[in-house]
Amino acid sequence: MIPLLERELIGPGWLSSEEFLDIVAVSEMTPGPIAVNSATFVGHRFFGLLGGALATLSVIAPSIILVFTLLHFLARYRNHPLVDRAMSGIHAAVVVLITCAGLYILPVAVVDFKRVILALVSFFLITRTELNSVLLILLGGVVGMILVL
Repeated sequence: MIPLLERELIGPGWLSSEEFLDIVAVSEMTPGPIAVNSATFVGHRFFGLLGGALATLSVIAPSIILVFTLLHFLARYRNHPLVDRAMSGIHAAVVVLITCAGLYILPVAVVDFKRVILALVSFFLITRTELNSVLLILLGGVVGMILVL
């Protein structure tokens, strides 16, 4: 989703690279998908409260329709072997998409030695400890503010 958003928001000149990175950072810290949070921000920025609401509705409406349609079919065929195999493939694809998103944004987010160290420490903490990811995000924000001072 991040590369798609970048192409659609930075390419036509709606946002700068720095603004986009800020949106990604804030969207990752707030509840909800990044596309919804980004749409709300951009819609509000350019068209006020109504623009934010319409942009949010425009992003979530297709997903809501698709989810209810899929739920109808999954409820009917959930025990079918093909559905089970499809779900296994979807799980693998999700892991790859999340990894690609992280690798894609890495060069923009980690631009100096301090941020490289912060990223490596964060990676270690999230993979080797039981630290809650929300706490890690908050901790990263605090350390980032300290490093900038």
